Amino acid sequence: MKISDMPSARKLLLLGMLASLLPDLGGACAADAQRSLQQLQHTAWTSRDGAPPEVWALAQSNDGYLWLGTGGGLYRFDGASFEKFRPVKGESLPSLNVNSLLATRSGDLWIGFASGALARLRAGHLTTFDLGLPPVPVLELSEDRTGGIWAALGENDRGGVARFHQGRWEIFGRSRGVAAGAATSVLGAADGSVWIAAGGELEVLRPGTNRFSPVTASASDRPKLKQSPDGAIWLTTGARPGLQRIAASPAQAAPTWIVPPMTADPRAESILFDRHGNLWGTYGSGGVFRLDGVGLGDRALIADSAKEKFGAERGLTSNLANPILEDREGNVWVGTNLGLDQFRETSVVVATGLPTDSRNGFRIARGRSGSMYVTSKDALFRVDPEHVARKLVQLPQRPLILHTDALLRTWIGTDRTLGILSGVTVRDVPLPWARSRPFALLEEAPGRICVSSVEGAFCRKERGWTSEPRLATPGILPMQMLRDELGRVWIAEGDRIEMVDGTTRRVFSARSDLSLGTVVVMAVRGRHVYAGGDFGLARFSGQRFITLTSDTHPFLSRTAGIVETSEGDLWLNTVAGVVNIASTDLDYAFAHTSRPVKARVFDRDDGMPGVAQQDSWSQTAMEASDGRLWFVTRLGVAWIDPKRLSFNSLPPPVIIKSLVYDGRIYAVSTPIQLPKGASNLQIEYTAPSLSMPSRVRFRYRLEGVDDDWVDPGTRRAAFYTGLKPGSYRFRLMAANDDGVWNRRGATLEFEIPPTFFQSWPFYLLCAALALALLWLGYSLRLRAIAERIRARMNERLDERERIARELHDTLLQSVQGLIMRFSNIAQDITAIQPAHRDMLDALDSADAVVVEGRDRVHELRRWSGARSLSDVVTHTAERLLLSDKIEIRVGVEGLQREIYPAIADELLRITDEALFNVTRHAHARKVSIAVSYGAEELVLRIIDDGVGIAPEIVAQGGVAGHFGLVGMRERAEKIGGQLAITPAPAGGTQVEIKVAAEIAYADRPQPIWLAWWYRLAKKRNGK
Repeated sequence: MKISDMPSARKLLLLGMLASLLPDLGGACAADAQRSLQQLQHTAWTSRDGAPPEVWALAQSNDGYLWLGTGGGLYRFDGASFEKFRPVKGESLPSLNVNSLLATRSGDLWIGFASGALARLRAGHLTTFDLGLPPVPVLELSEDRTGGIWAALGENDRGGVARFHQGRWEIFGRSRGVAAGAATSVLGAADGSVWIAAGGELEVLRPGTNRFSPVTASASDRPKLKQSPDGAIWLTTGARPGLQRIAASPAQAAPTWIVPPMTADPRAESILFDRHGNLWGTYGSGGVFRLDGVGLGDRALIADSAKEKFGAERGLTSNLANPILEDREGNVWVGTNLGLDQFRETSVVVATGLPTDSRNGFRIARGRSGSMYVTSKDALFRVDPEHVARKLVQLPQRPLILHTDALLRTWIGTDRTLGILSGVTVRDVPLPWARSRPFALLEEAPGRICVSSVEGAFCRKERGWTSEPRLATPGILPMQMLRDELGRVWIAEGDRIEMVDGTTRRVFSARSDLSLGTVVVMAVRGRHVYAGGDFGLARFSGQRFITLTSDTHPFLSRTAGIVETSEGDLWLNTVAGVVNIASTDLDYAFAHTSRPVKARVFDRDDGMPGVAQQDSWSQTAMEASDGRLWFVTRLGVAWIDPKRLSFNSLPPPVIIKSLVYDGRIYAVSTPIQLPKGASNLQIEYTAPSLSMPSRVRFRYRLEGVDDDWVDPGTRRAAFYTGLKPGSYRFRLMAANDDGVWNRRGATLEFEIPPTFFQSWPFYLLCAALALALLWLGYSLRLRAIAERIRARMNERLDERERIARELHDTLLQSVQGLIMRFSNIAQDITAIQPAHRDMLDALDSADAVVVEGRDRVHELRRWSGARSLSDVVTHTAERLLLSDKIEIRVGVEGLQREIYPAIADELLRITDEALFNVTRHAHARKVSIAVSYGAEELVLRIIDDGVGIAPEIVAQGGVAGHFGLVGMRERAEKIGGQLAITPAPAGGTQVEIKVAAEIAYADRPQPIWLAWWYRLAKKRNGK
């Protein structure tokens, strides 16, 4: 079938489909077009934000700081706060009125003053130079290819040029070709030449020459010089049209005049070429201007559309602008007499030409060639990325619906009417119900439009409405209707969604995992069906909706716009901003709904004019035919090109600014030693990333204190309390706004000396005192135990003496008396021989009893008259052992001391049992007894060379039925001693008992130091 034979509706449908499929050449060519000055993100700082006024010079040093030379001093700016420069002690600025700044490649900062003085700031220290000339302001500083520093000095008709070389300043005058008069600008060019504007002349010092030569140009009225990326030299002048372009090579052509945006005074105060080749300039009374792309080639004329101005009427701090600078991140800075301004490219671009707000919100629909249709409260606009929005038609009523169908017809719906855009008018399409009703619109098939309200659902393709009961929601107002690629229709109905699949209807609500609250928006792409609402985002899995809640993902709260790109990435318009989730991260999120999802959020810092428009019941995010994504906010419409997202690849410089203790600020150039006893301190740091300083994140760690890296977020200070004395190392890292980390970071070492009470001598003293107290406690405890033992022993000894006295005074005396009487009787009965002999035998027996009784009494009192334990032990050994068969040796070690009688008595009882065992069981030939008077204990040791004792007997504590060993142990325990029975080293048995000195000795305990001294003296005497 030929196209000419097709019905008109099919022709329109085919043409619309072809138009949508044809490459958008215009959009493709413009994809990388230069953004207008108004499309850049502008930020201003005034005195209310801490910015100084009267900014006359700007420079960025290697550490990332933006330096501001002002009429009131030198300031530096890290993107977050302004800080006035204060020289270290002993150094000072020659003046506060700074005219010019230069940050050199080596890291120095040169400062030119209105007084004619010059200063160099290097590694935090300031050096001042005097040129030896009458006071003439230093208007400009520049660095040549070899690192030489040039200064232009000028005021009225006075001035000159100076060069800093090999550590000193040299003045260039007429002998070096410099014209007489004020020098207003100096430029070190890329080819090694040096250009100056002096005395109304333009002059150049070529490499290899030592004299400036004139260049044909108009250099009147304080001109300024700059070199463009293509190598040309540009010159501002007071003569119209105001800008000259001069070839840098010696064989130059005539200057080319360039016409900037016109002001009353055509002379620019300063000019700058950015990295894109755009020429920026400032006017003394006209703000900022920009000429696009003129620095990339020889262009004699600039189209009017490429000339732009930006002044106080658009938000510039002041129209009196002077210095201009591009920082290392591509941001352009402008200083004015009232503050500081920044211009930067962002991922988000605000559409220009639209109302700044709309009381009833905006609506968007896709247009042709990458453009979009936008309605405000009373008008329809056509917007494209490269042009200002164009108003197409005034609308009599507020629009609620805006839709472009497959036939490229644009439908506009209000709460009462439906119309189609036709040229510059809107053709009315009567609705199928009589009364005004809110309704939802659906393109059920290409070119087939359906509307649905509480009155029912109706569809039309060419002319006339027909009822469509399948899409009706009786009694329920549908908020939005969509059709997916399978032909299913999805209807948003408050807090639920209804799916219509042929004759089958299915409802999804909170009971089926659609936990969104009110469903605000729906979107369809391929097999995916999305829904956004109050509490998150949901996606249809084929059987049910899976919801990502805003409790787990806060940036999903109040999702009002959803777009899935052809790559599968998801873009959302929420109250947090525009949210981008990569396809792989999105699939992971829906598979693990309780885990955080990786996302990138674009908010006001990225250029968004506001947050997602709410309560519009329409899509607030839409993809244009060129791939750009458009987003609706209550304060305007913005677009993002997913293929041209800005990304800051420069890791921020990391700087530890100071350490603060007790109100004193310590510089961090050298290791810091804090006062003794310091424990609470503050460490201030920064990272001068000037694009989006509010998103710069930090991590720090104080080694020895922090177990892991601390994440303070965007806070720029660390606080520590309760630090102990010692050496510390503070480490810091930072990431820029796009998460690029400077992992090398910065470090700070400091030391906290101990006070006397924190020092090792004090700790040793405390330890010694603690040990002394423990020893004292132990000694007191031991003495108490010894006193109790001695008291018990004394009681026993007293009892034994009492018994001995009683035996002696009563029983033995009585027996002795009876014996005497019986002796007398025996003498009287001598005549009776048998009786007399019996009586004498009885008397002998009685005498034996008396002798034995006296021996027992002697045993009870045998320690009373003795003072030497060794003597008593010797006597006992001689009494119990057969000296003719067993050799006895008794030895004494140490200085003999008095022993408590009770303790000695128990020791003798143990000795008796030990010697008895020797005579009975050992078969020994030699017995050695040693008494050792130690300072800490009394030791009694008995060693024989007999057959020894079986280990099992020792282990069992004795032989069953025998109580000798048991008794020995019990006696030892009673006096607090330790009894050990072991095999002797040379054979036989060794019995050893130890009693603590506090218990054994009756005299005053000998101090340990005296005992040690006695031992040492004894050893020396032995030598």
